[in-house]
Amino acid sequence: MPAPPKKSDKPGQYSMARKLLLLLAILVIATVASMTWPQADSRTQVPTGLVLLLPHADARQHTITQAWLDAAHEEGLPISTMTDDEFIRLQASGQPMAGVILPDTVHPNASDLLVNTLYQFVEGGGQLMVNFDAALFQLHHKHYAADESRLSALVGVRYALYSHLQDDTLHSGPVFASREGERQLAIQPGKLDFEDDAPDSWGELTTYAYDHLVYDHFRTAPWWAAAAPGLLRTRDARADPPAPTHVPLGAGSGSLRTWVKSEQGDVIVSSHAHGQGQVLFANLPLGYLKTRTDSYLLHRMLSFFGTHMAHLPRLAATPNATGGMVLNLHVDSSFAQKPLDDLEKSGWFDNGPYSIHVTAGPHAHHEGDRLGLNIPQNPWMQAFLKRQHDKGHEVGNHGGWTHNVFGNEADEHNRSRFEPYLVRNHDSIRDAIGQEPVVYSAPMGNQPTWATQWLHERGFKAFYTTADTGLGATRSYISGQPSPHSQMWNFPISNFKRIATVDELEQFGLEEDEIRDFIVDLFAHVSEEHLVRLFYFHPATTPQYFKTMKALQEQAQLLQIQKVFRWYRMADLSDFMNRRATVKWQVHDQQDQRQLQARSQDTLDSMTWLIPTRSAKDLRITQGKGRIERQEHHWLVSAGPGQTLGVAWTHQAPGERP
Repeated sequence: MPAPPKKSDKPGQYSMARKLLLLLAILVIATVASMTWPQADSRTQVPTGLVLLLPHADARQHTITQAWLDAAHEEGLPISTMTDDEFIRLQASGQPMAGVILPDTVHPNASDLLVNTLYQFVEGGGQLMVNFDAALFQLHHKHYAADESRLSALVGVRYALYSHLQDDTLHSGPVFASREGERQLAIQPGKLDFEDDAPDSWGELTTYAYDHLVYDHFRTAPWWAAAAPGLLRTRDARADPPAPTHVPLGAGSGSLRTWVKSEQGDVIVSSHAHGQGQVLFANLPLGYLKTRTDSYLLHRMLSFFGTHMAHLPRLAATPNATGGMVLNLHVDSSFAQKPLDDLEKSGWFDNGPYSIHVTAGPHAHHEGDRLGLNIPQNPWMQAFLKRQHDKGHEVGNHGGWTHNVFGNEADEHNRSRFEPYLVRNHDSIRDAIGQEPVVYSAPMGNQPTWATQWLHERGFKAFYTTADTGLGATRSYISGQPSPHSQMWNFPISNFKRIATVDELEQFGLEEDEIRDFIVDLFAHVSEEHLVRLFYFHPATTPQYFKTMKALQEQAQLLQIQKVFRWYRMADLSDFMNRRATVKWQVHDQQDQRQLQARSQDTLDSMTWLIPTRSAKDLRITQGKGRIERQEHHWLVSAGPGQTLGVAWTHQAPGERP
């Protein structure tokens, strides 16, 4: 079983040290931003896609910038960077842009000219995403530019109220999504903990192993707070904040829809109709959180902004946009052998393929307990693994030779002691199946940096992780920096509230029916959203949870009949994601026609784009081979064999705002 993340890696929370580091980063960026910037090329041409707005060209190298770009690429959205100067020039020229993102951390400084240009952009029909501390500081100063955010009127929420709240400007606590927020952001079943089934209830955002996720966010007040005392509910009952100092272009017009809020009622995620355009507001440091292994909300908000607000195509992260699951079995003690035998005799392994990860040593909990599988001396397990491998199942490593010893004691400083554990485990599995294993799961979720390096050196393609829960295949960040092993993909677990597998139901006082229903809902979710997620369990527990195992296979078979679901192997998906990463594609507008051009040095076969039906009609293939299928919310455009694909359609403005 995986262990909880270490306290220092707690998702969703700034420590005081991190706050100081963030402030330092802000000051550094402010200093750089005060330099003379190069003039933008007046001939700049912008493809139709998301624009990540940066204060200057050097910010393209910032880790948080990379986190935003990585997340967009993993979500399959077209995105490019643009400096403030370029954006201002293009806005003045009237060139349309599908959607603009003002990111956290890298863009705390902004000129009044940029702020006014953003108002004009949205007033004219633009789609804007504003995040956390963006544009709070003047360009040449290291303090707040106004009594509250200059973008308050634009987002429809008063925030960054430093002059009024001072030390209470930031607050830390859990966040809650409404049923509508769950639907709009397509939040995965199990991520929200609702107290009841009432349609007006709010569910707390959860992750594996933590009682509560704690997020830093700005205290907020409604736009009309000045007319109603006590709305801020500050601890010292101070008076309401003064009227805003920056009120351009019809400020406060339109409607506000709040989808995620804090325990105190602060707005965390909202959309605001302003003029002819819309603003998506995220009162969280989303980019920073991705570098600290908690990127779920960043991915969901990017997907919503790109497809539902900017109406852009999305490149599916699954072959032919077919949703599915990775079913990951962790076989780590001799107690698993009899249940595996029973599952095989029942025909359970005739389905799949599944991903079976094995701890191979003679001991399990501690050295000398003789509770391990002892693969080198266990003919039955050797033959079992070979049968499953030959049947098409994926057999990989679960650490670590001695499961609990590796899980509890391996760390960054004892590679010399524990690397032989990895080697012995690897060699034992290789000898059993006659092939080098290329997939891995860490005992108790404990994966020191050197272990990841060892996997890379051995040619591994994928590993499971307890970080970034609820995501599909993703690239990891280590100590705030992108992993250098970009060809290896992480497969996060899918949490059900605060647990990750059926093994933990009793510990948390949950009933089997709850996780059975969760599995049914999860399988429906990945099928409808064209996603792949990972669920894992220990075969040793299967006799206790027969209903769950039965529901798992029955739901999969039902969806397979409908051709909307399949089982995936981690290595196959890793190969697909690496091939997908080489695809170059852009979208261009020409009057009311929108065109997508894609190319790859490899084949585009099985690459599939989802194009919103609300904004597209009369689709046709203009280059290469492909097929078009209409579904309720998307056109599916799947490429056939070949290195190029062209698609054209009539672009129409949707009549309804999300």
